Amino acid sequence: MSTTTQIERPDYGIDAPGVVRSLTAGGVVSLLAAVASSWSGVAWAAIGLALVAVVLLMEAALMLHNSWRGKFQHRDRILDHVSWRGDERVLDVGTGRGLLLVGAAKRLTSGHAIGMDIWSTKDLSGNAMERTAANLVAEGVASRCELVTEPAQNMTFAAGSFEVILSNLCLHNIRSASERVRACMEIARVLKPGGVAVISDLFFTRRYAETFRAVGLSISIDGPCVWSVFPPQNIVIARKLK
Repeated sequence: MSTTTQIERPDYGIDAPGVVRSLTAGGVVSLLAAVASSWSGVAWAAIGLALVAVVLLMEAALMLHNSWRGKFQHRDRILDHVSWRGDERVLDVGTGRGLLLVGAAKRLTSGHAIGMDIWSTKDLSGNAMERTAANLVAEGVASRCELVTEPAQNMTFAAGSFEVILSNLCLHNIRSASERVRACMEIARVLKPGGVAVISDLFFTRRYAETFRAVGLSISIDGPCVWSVFPPQNIVIARKLK
């Protein structure tokens, strides 16, 4: 009699779950108000509320679609900006449940990837180091990866530690503009000469680019990426000259 080990399927969670809940709740409330207005004979109010409901529910649906499918396509778009050899040392800033980290690790042979986060459940449902570790095992890349708890603006890595630095939907969650600049400065500091940082985000990407350019990195921007991801994002590609 043979036994098999059941490997749990990877789960990368719902992005911005609070926003999705708010949009859904607002859409439902607006729809109910539209029905009530229709029954009261206030046609103009019913039409306006119905339109609001449609917009809110569509946005919630698009965000869910992004969490279930779109972000996987966008992950590959981010990774395609790196000319992979397979021996790189990689840092994923704000790794969440490891979607980008796993994608990078699958492109490595002798390289090593570190996923860094502070594990906020506000930004991603079920965001916890243990769940990320389980995804690494389920995807078969645990031996090439490591997880650490650190904020992006206060890294303990030595200067020039990584050939590749990745980040998706992380830096905008840092509330202070000065702290976001500090996070970009840290990314530039720990990036190895000749290396590349690929940063995708909803907001502030022009400011990221300005900060990287100010410390001598070569900058290009891909985006806005509209069709593969919702809400749309820009990708900043920052190369540190040798």
